[in-house]
Amino acid sequence: MLENYRMTNLRLLNKYEEITFDKLKSTVTNEAHVFAKVRLADVFPITGSGLDNREYSYCFKSHFDFLVTDKNYMPLFSVEFDGRQHKTNAKQVENDKLKDSLCERFDHAILHINSKYIDREYKGIDLLTYFIDVWFLEESFYEAQEKGIIPYDEPFDACSIFDDGKGKKWPYWISSDIQVQIQQLYKQKRINQPAPSHWVGVDTNKNYRCICWVEIDRENVIYVKTGMRRQLYTAVHISDLLSMLAIFDLDKKLKGYFSGVEQSVPFIDFNQVLNEFCSKLELRSSATCGNFSYPVF
Repeated sequence: MLENYRMTNLRLLNKYEEITFDKLKSTVTNEAHVFAKVRLADVFPITGSGLDNREYSYCFKSHFDFLVTDKNYMPLFSVEFDGRQHKTNAKQVENDKLKDSLCERFDHAILHINSKYIDREYKGIDLLTYFIDVWFLEESFYEAQEKGIIPYDEPFDACSIFDDGKGKKWPYWISSDIQVQIQQLYKQKRINQPAPSHWVGVDTNKNYRCICWVEIDRENVIYVKTGMRRQLYTAVHISDLLSMLAIFDLDKKLKGYFSGVEQSVPFIDFNQVLNEFCSKLELRSSATCGNFSYPVF
């Protein structure tokens, strides 16, 4: 009877959740802990918090996929692995919104990921590792500031970190190598600007959208678009990260252009694309070093 009962038990983690759990355990610092399937009611101080009946009940019925705590088991942030149903299932989408609103209410950081955050690497680092590393790097940075090791007025910037302690140089400025290659193309007079331009904004749901381009000459442009969902995870500046990720897509398109696979776009056509793109979004960051300027709304 016991053997039959065990056979009916459900597996706690699916394939990607298991990968996420293992990666979290290997990435967090030695003084942090990782837990799976933790109820919201075990993280948030919901008693007397003013939650309505629906919110209160949800905290007992719902859980975080993963919770990371400090050495004293105080919650730091949560990680959610969102499969396809988180986009296609209306009930799941609504629950995700409720969970995010509760995280905002209780000032709890939450990172939503999918398989792309694990499977694809940028300069040897996947996005989940990037997000986790930057969280703890920021903590260490501010601890050093409190001790007077770092000037109090110096802002934290992950891209300014030279070495990750494992031999990788500029590990968190993930687009640095590609930007050097683009600069070389400019020096060789194969493109018309030394660095890519970008425009990052948020839509009505606070999801991030980026358009990134480089002038081939004074009449033609190569551009890409990319995006990232809203993240309640303040350690990483999403607009900065997204502009770096866009450069990887731009690099692929540039290589395609020079090999004859991709075509450039005339300025007049790109101007229409850019204006339409920017008009629907609220600006978060922008940069341009070519002759083509971005619109201001």
